[in-house]
Amino acid sequence: MIRAIIVDDERPSVDKMAKLLGDSGVVDIKGNFLNPLDALEFVKKVKIDIAFLDIEMPEMDGFQLSNRILVLQEWTAVVFVTAYNEYAVEAFRVNALDYLMKPVDQKRLVETLNRIRQEKNINLSQSRMQVRCFGKFKVITGSGEVKFRTSKAEELLAYLIDGRGAEISRDEIIDRLWPEYDGDRAVAHFNTTLYNVRKALQQNGIQVPIEHSRGCYHLDTASIDCDYHRFLSLTNVPRVINDITITDYDEIAALYTGDYLEGNQFQWSERSRMMLKEKYIQLLLDMSEYYKFAGKQNRAAELLKTGLVHEPLHTDLNYRLVETLMVLKKRIAAVKYYDAYRRELKKELGLEPDVKLKKLMA
Repeated sequence: MIRAIIVDDERPSVDKMAKLLGDSGVVDIKGNFLNPLDALEFVKKVKIDIAFLDIEMPEMDGFQLSNRILVLQEWTAVVFVTAYNEYAVEAFRVNALDYLMKPVDQKRLVETLNRIRQEKNINLSQSRMQVRCFGKFKVITGSGEVKFRTSKAEELLAYLIDGRGAEISRDEIIDRLWPEYDGDRAVAHFNTTLYNVRKALQQNGIQVPIEHSRGCYHLDTASIDCDYHRFLSLTNVPRVINDITITDYDEIAALYTGDYLEGNQFQWSERSRMMLKEKYIQLLLDMSEYYKFAGKQNRAAELLKTGLVHEPLHTDLNYRLVETLMVLKKRIAAVKYYDAYRRELKKELGLEPDVKLKKLMA
């Protein structure tokens, strides 16, 4: 896998690039950053292969950031991503691997990734099956995204992945995926769908990781790289957030690119979706506290804003964000967020903001 970071002061651009890189199936996004200084702190602790950098950013432009990164990790490849073509000459003067124009085209990005693979001799053909559960469910190999013959085949694999390697009886799977069928008809649907899953994976060069024993089925999780599994493995172990562990938490937060299986209508996934969102929101709150006491209020505000994209009426997120903006002396922005929150809260739930937040705005 190609280890990458994305640095751009515009959140939509970061999200777009993260999606394109995730869809490639060959990139492990180690971190997304809106602030170049936060990216530098991260690179001091985590090895990367490539950095995708915007050029026009506050505090430090992309060229300055590139130079600082190369001091820390001299073999890192740099790709500049910008909406302005006048920087092209300067980009190649500083030995950038490539220069991409916004909006970035998927085919053009693949060319860039092939170049970094060749330069660093990264063998993508031996990469594990990539599974993306945050956002829309996707299975990606070195040859691209796996296309399933039916939606039920996709759902069956997603259900086994949701089980995280646990043995699941055939009867339980049928009850979840085919509750409208009984007996032999239900078993026939299961067998046909399982065959379609195996066939789709084999056609994409994947050694099928589904194992069967004593009437139960489970997934060999060692053979896949799944964002959902990684997120849980990192968040289920309580650790103190400090100067050493914060890079790990930045990596965890970067995994959450959308709610769990939000692009799919799998009824059985609702419980996991709610649980994962709660973990994610709490993670952002904890990280924002760390950054606040570390004197990095802008990074704290950035994380809180990201949380509000997923949970716009969350009481603590809104309070912490308004509080942080006030500390940054950005009262106009604080009032804007408060008013938007108050209106939406009244419209959706018929409620007023918490007394504590009202006092803060008084």
